[in-house]
Amino acid sequence: MINSICFSLIIGCLVPPFITLLYPTMVIANLPFCGHVLNHFFCESAAMLKLICVDITLIKLNTILSSIIILIGCLIITTVSYIIIVATVIRMPTDTGRQKTFSTCLSHLTMLSICFGSAIFILIRPPTEYSVETDKVVNLVSTVMAPLLNPFVYTLRNQKVKECIQDAVKRARLL
Repeated sequence: MINSICFSLIIGCLVPPFITLLYPTMVIANLPFCGHVLNHFFCESAAMLKLICVDITLIKLNTILSSIIILIGCLIITTVSYIIIVATVIRMPTDTGRQKTFSTCLSHLTMLSICFGSAIFILIRPPTEYSVETDKVVNLVSTVMAPLLNPFVYTLRNQKVKECIQDAVKRARLL
């Protein structure tokens, strides 16, 4: 990959979310808080907003709109990328090459569905159904379970690992 393209991709991935999240973070940090105990695993914005003493309607609207824009933007980029990948894979001359590529894509899509699924769940539910406990579980899935499952999802497509698992299952059945 050409260095300029690599640098552009890095800047394109880091700068827009940083700029998008900088304004709400600065606004929230300067608002008065009614409490000092955050009922969450980390400083998640929805939990922080619960502690603010003033009207936060505009902040909530800004947060929801920026989140939706970022999420839809990422989904569009991912979808277009996968359309290009599938079109390229279909033109591959060998079945083995196609199978390996689709196997890698399936692993990647599994991890994406965990991450995007939790983000979409948090964004699309109505505010009346907001629950700190539900947010904790959903954030736990996206921040802990995704990295925890990542090695397993990508390793299970390896033929040697599949053979070892099949052997272990056969041995367990014999016992």
